[in-house]
Amino acid sequence: MFIAGASATLRRLIEDQLTANGGLDGYEVGLFSTRHFTGTITNRVALFLYRVEVDETRRNIELPRVAPDSPRRAALGLELHYLLTVWGGQNAEGEQVMLARCMDILDRHALLSGPLLDPGYPWEADDGLRVSLNHLSTEDMLRLWDSLEPPYQLSVPYVVRTARLAAHERPDPVLAESRTLVFAPQVP
Repeated sequence: MFIAGASATLRRLIEDQLTANGGLDGYEVGLFSTRHFTGTITNRVALFLYRVEVDETRRNIELPRVAPDSPRRAALGLELHYLLTVWGGQNAEGEQVMLARCMDILDRHALLSGPLLDPGYPWEADDGLRVSLNHLSTEDMLRLWDSLEPPYQLSVPYVVRTARLAAHERPDPVLAESRTLVFAPQVP
């Protein structure tokens, strides 16, 4: 899995599910970076990747060999931290309804694999993403919004595990002889 592939998967999932279940209601679903937080933002559902961390439980993911005689492969496992934010213009109730719809989609599709993964990326056969609500303290949330241009907007933090970087070859370990030295003192 790739960082961009995980982001594209989430965006596509939300957009497809909204379209299939009641429509987009004039909203556009998009991936945001810091440069997108400018001017007046309206009728947008935004996924903002604000932090990437190493997944300590799956730091080095062992991947299956491409062929039995090919080298072993491994990849770095990551946790991706997103903010889900809805801008609806002057209609707070509409924003809240859309936010609830998006949260419901992510709750119903907490495990993403197979055809739910964006087809534009070279996924492994057993790849999958786990989407869950994340905790972000009020202080951390406000600090994050203070670093962006628009004022605070109601947002929900999510974490996606385990995304990974592209696989790299991992050479087989060299077999080494081992010897055990035992010291036995002589008794005179």
